[in-house]
Order: sequence, then C-alpha cells, then structure tokens
Amino acid sequence: MNNPLIIGNATLYCGDALTLLATGLRADLCIVDPPYGIGESSRKNATRGQLAKPTDYGVFDWDSRPLDDTTQQAIRACADRLIVWGGNFYPLPPASKWLVWDKDNSGDFADCELAWTNLPGAVRIFRHMWNGMLRASERGTPRVHPTQKPIALMRWCLQQAGEVASVIDPCMGSAPVGIACSERNIPYIGIEREPRYFDMACERIENAQRQARMFE
Repeated sequence: MNNPLIIGNATLYCGDALTLLATGLRADLCIVDPPYGIGESSRKNATRGQLAKPTDYGVFDWDSRPLDDTTQQAIRACADRLIVWGGNFYPLPPASKWLVWDKDNSGDFADCELAWTNLPGAVRIFRHMWNGMLRASERGTPRVHPTQKPIALMRWCLQQAGEVASVIDPCMGSAPVGIACSERNIPYIGIEREPRYFDMACERIENAQRQARMFE
C-alpha cells in the first residue's frame, strides 16, 4: 500500500483508487464525486463567460470516460452508506433520496448536479450559487480544480447523512469533503491519483484543520 500522509485525523493517499480500495480501506460513509466522462479535465483554460480570465488547470485525461465497472463496484463496497455525485451518469439502483444541487447558474453549465444515495428519505435540494466567480461562498478564493465543488455543499451532504463515524472519498480532487470533515472532526480517508491535485488537497485540509483548532 502507498504510504499515507496523515494530517490530524485525515489519512490521505496519492494513488489509484481501485488499487488502494483493494487493500480493505473502508468507512461508515462514502462521499464521492467521480469523473462523469464529460471531458472537463481536458479544458486547459476553463471559463464559460466573459467576466473572468480563464483558469489554467493543466491538461489531464481523468474525465475522458466514466469510471470502469470494477472501480465503481469497489467504491460501492467501501462503505455501507453512499453519496455519489454524478450518479445520473452511472447505472445505479433506484433510490428515494437523491440530492440535488441547484447552482443558480447561467451560460452553458448545467443548472443542477445530482447525487445518488442509498440513504433513507426523500429528494432534497441545496440551492447555492456556484457560477464562475459569482459564488455564494469561498468568494475571493481561487478555484484549483476544474470540477471543484463548494465546501458548503459537502457540509450539507454530511447533514443529510445524519450521525457519521468516518468518511471515505476515493476521488478527493480539491478535498471539499475532507475540509467539511475536518470542521466536524470526523475521521476522513481521501484518495487522489493526480499528484498536483493531491498536494493542493493536502494543503487545503491542513489549513482547515489549523483553523478548526483555533476555534476549539
């Protein structure tokens, strides 16, 4: 197994999710935002409007296709409870509690994103603007990942899950799940295959934990 980086109660791995999950990594809840296969990783300079300068995220291929079936199955087996963003792009069982993020968008972005869950309950909606530089949160903070989601959204996901003992995130990206867990002192396992994003995620989690300690 790759040696993890330990930051407080966060255990972070830089490597392939399938390989690492095969070692038996598990948690109470999995919150994951896997590739949808829509090509966002190939947009070196990403913008959808005229108000902001395009951001250079580099060129990668991780979003050229959805996760393969074997990796999907491994992710579903790593926790009893699951929240899978982009679940509408994957063949998943019927669910009663879909999570809907209304992004209050303009331009050619999707109006909403959907998360499949196996949680009990009804469909829930979270309205939170995330429209380029126009955001309801994290204003003035540069985005570091082309499919970055707001930390506020992941706080809401944790609330929807109820009591949570531990969280695993096999596609960590910019680590909004890890930051939300750090704020609530929930043990977290994060996996990210791209070293550039892994380093950024580690820095963001470390900063979040430092801020959380300041208010203890």
